[in-house]
Amino acid sequence: MKNFKLDNETKITAGFITPDGYFDTLSNKVLAQLPKQETKVISIFSSRKTWYFTAAAVIIAMLSIPIYNKYSTNKEEIDSATLENYIAYQSNISQDEIAELLNQEDLDKMKMELNVDDTAIEEALNSNTNLEQYITD
Repeated sequence: MKNFKLDNETKITAGFITPDGYFDTLSNKVLAQLPKQETKVISIFSSRKTWYFTAAAVIIAMLSIPIYNKYSTNKEEIDSATLENYIAYQSNISQDEIAELLNQEDLDKMKMELNVDDTAIEEALNSNTNLEQYITD
């Protein structure tokens, strides 16, 4: 192989040359070409915010629907006449079973205070001719 020395060979020029003072004025030329109005910066996280709000709304709806249903259902109260008729015509329910189902609050509601004097009772018995009915009942 032949020895090759770079220092002895003629040098080839690149062909690219810059004018004198080019880089001194380059920054001024580039800044002059930029638009004067500043552009609006859009955050990457702005699209994620809508997803976060959507997910939060769905979670709130999922939690609030059962709570709303629990408190909004109206429990139908049975009027006392219907209840009395049902108990009266159902012969398989005994008085003991009814007493077991009632709590102290129900018993207090059923309590009546009769402020009747003995004289009023005697007058009612004297004026009524069917004494046998009171005695047998």
